Amino acid sequence: MPRWSERAGLGALGAALLFLAAPAPPARSQSRAAAGAPGPVLARLAYVDRKAEQGTGAPWQEAREGTPLRIGERLRTAADGLLRLEFPWMAMTVSPSSSVAFPDGYLLAALLDEGRVVLEAEGREVLKLQTGEGEVRGQGRAVVRRHGTTTLVTALEGRFFVEGAGRTLALPAGTGAIVRPGQAPLGPLTLPPPPEGLSPGRDPVYAAPGEPVELRWKARQTAYQVEVLPVGSETVLLQRDVGAPTSLAIPWPGAFRWRVASRDEIGLEGRPSAEGLICVDE
Repeated sequence: MPRWSERAGLGALGAALLFLAAPAPPARSQSRAAAGAPGPVLARLAYVDRKAEQGTGAPWQEAREGTPLRIGERLRTAADGLLRLEFPWMAMTVSPSSSVAFPDGYLLAALLDEGRVVLEAEGREVLKLQTGEGEVRGQGRAVVRRHGTTTLVTALEGRFFVEGAGRTLALPAGTGAIVRPGQAPLGPLTLPPPPEGLSPGRDPVYAAPGEPVELRWKARQTAYQVEVLPVGSETVLLQRDVGAPTSLAIPWPGAFRWRVASRDEIGLEGRPSAEGLICVDE
């Protein structure tokens, strides 16, 4: 497995290549689909952890860092997989056990079939994200989950709009929404509070690569999600949904931050906690 520094280099290369040619939203091309011609490049895979796949269906191909994502393709991650897509104007993190499609249609959009994605955009609106229940657009940072036939949206930063059954809900930062089939979005909803009492906290714990580190916090909910990021970067390297304080093994040497967010009884995700530090040394 490559070191994090090598992975970061690949991620930077992917990000740089994005700006060489930013494709305009394409019109539907029956001839291209019929001929099996590849669609235009939409984004690049800047980071891939463990097992993830991309393609237009069977046979699936292994997703690799630096690979272009083309319009008409799909992505899916295993239960311990994760990947980050970088577009010319935004980024999308696809969590474990998720499936996302990028249809070749009249309007440029992504389709979340199942799982969890994080949308991030500063200067422009994010790529519109659709689910079976509604759609999400806006600017800032948002978490979108789809479980069964329910879509849950958490606006972490900026301002987002959630549409369902012909109704549109404005979602300011720090609030959430739920969309069910044939119903208007429910919200803005109060998010569960971030957990406190993290250990390790600001005083780092030291571990060897692959050694499990016990992560603890004051548990007031029954469900949480944990993220690990490198110091100095907002790229999430590991993400897990957990039911209680847990342990996690980081396979690369380096300095890392970790944080945890609560999920309420419906599954709506709250803001992340303060960060703790982990140092992994060979």
